[in-house]
Amino acid sequence: MNLAEYVLQITGNMKYFPDCSVQEKKKEDGSLTQVIVFRDDSLTNTVRREAMQIYHLTFSANEINVKKQPWRKQERLDSQIKAMAMCTLLLADIQLCRKHFHLSTKRIEYWGRKVRDLRKAIDGWHEKDKDRYKDI
Repeated sequence: MNLAEYVLQITGNMKYFPDCSVQEKKKEDGSLTQVIVFRDDSLTNTVRREAMQIYHLTFSANEINVKKQPWRKQERLDSQIKAMAMCTLLLADIQLCRKHFHLSTKRIEYWGRKVRDLRKAIDGWHEKDKDRYKDI
């Protein structure tokens, strides 16, 4: 499971992340369904947005083929750098979640390890790209 999926899964658990609410919405067929709603300013929503931004930055960087589009090399490298910076912010917010939501040390360690492992992988990818495309 990637980081974004993990964050969406655990933050959807109202037992651990109670700063959201359940609302009923009508489906097209008229039946009701329950959806989880997060306040825009909630810590949970911030963490979810950061995880999704990391996902989108790495996805979009990976879609740039520098050999076919050499003018986009810097865009690819910049997206990688932004994703690493967002990992750092997410780690800080995870610590806030630990205190705010009284999450277990085991959960925080696992979550933090996922973020640090991803940041390390992005850093390795970034360094290889810098070397691979240095002459472009």
